[in-house]
Amino acid sequence: MTTMTISRRGFLQGAGALIVTFGLPIELRAQLATPLEKRALYSSVDSWLAVGQDGGVTLFTGKVELGTGVETALSQIVAEELDVPVARITVVQGDTARTPDQGYTVGSKTIDRGGPQLRQAAAEARLALLELAAPALGVPADQLTVKDGVVSVRGDASRRVSYGDLIGGRRFQRTIGTARPKRPAGYTVVGTSTPRVEVPAKVTGVHAYVQNVRLPGMLHGRVVRPATIGAHVERVDDAPLRSLPGVVQAVRMADFVGVVCEREEQAIHAAQAL
Repeated sequence: MTTMTISRRGFLQGAGALIVTFGLPIELRAQLATPLEKRALYSSVDSWLAVGQDGGVTLFTGKVELGTGVETALSQIVAEELDVPVARITVVQGDTARTPDQGYTVGSKTIDRGGPQLRQAAAEARLALLELAAPALGVPADQLTVKDGVVSVRGDASRRVSYGDLIGGRRFQRTIGTARPKRPAGYTVVGTSTPRVEVPAKVTGVHAYVQNVRLPGMLHGRVVRPATIGAHVERVDDAPLRSLPGVVQAVRMADFVGVVCEREEQAIHAAQAL
């Protein structure tokens, strides 16, 4: 039996119809785009996913991990549609220069709204990869199968090419909307128990919480809340603050009142005193 494995170099040499274009990076185009242009930009696979030369997949989401496991869940959704292991997914989240604007991370809407967006993008990416692999392997796309990010001919796994060799490091340049996502009955990743990807960094102390941030000259603030909703500030008596250590100033902006101090615990005490 002869094994037919296509390398990245071999694929590129044989892809005579492949079009490579150059333009502004996706993140810069997103920053400069109008609302209408953003809508068109976010309909592109490249706004949501990228495949590296090693076959690893990066997903981009405007939602962020707040301790509810959404980083893991979104990775599962993409891994399911692309047929890659969850361990090969890297998540870029909440980076306003690189990720789509998906609004707030609130009210369990990450999976409800963000999940279907990534699911459709991943399904479109998989279809695009199969269409790239078909001429390279010499069979129609419907005769191909994918396992762990490697496309092979159904019934002959020796004829294969990886995602990384097909498109690694380049853009899909494809609009979302053609592909049909998998049916839930065929799921092998979504709905299964998967270790939370963010937990190891939390339990080993690697994860940087906002409380750990220290910058030169950094100050700390606390908001002084009104006694009732809709209350208006008539005046601010900052006399009680003058004897407290570390107080920089009291701040009033219309009905907003706060304190600024050198240390966090000083700000807490100052807010209570005010």
